[in-house]
Amino acid sequence: MKVKICTWKECKSRFSEYILKRLKNDKEFYDFKNLEIEECTCLWECKKWPNILVDGKKEEHMSPAKTSEIIVKKLKK
Repeated sequence: MKVKICTWKECKSRFSEYILKRLKNDKEFYDFKNLEIEECTCLWECKKWPNILVDGKKEEHMSPAKTSEIIVKKLKK
């Protein structure tokens, strides 16, 4: 699974860096070897930030906890 987290201005101001940190911690804690985490620039939905892409599907208005819940649920299936 590939997850891209926008760390551009607006998303960064809404703590996207904490989403990134939380996912990296989840990857290590759960030993998710098939989880790829990347930073990216703007996903062009600045009014719906912070934004992430999960296997190419855009998720909007994310928080660290919400992102973690989605990713962990998908990877534990």
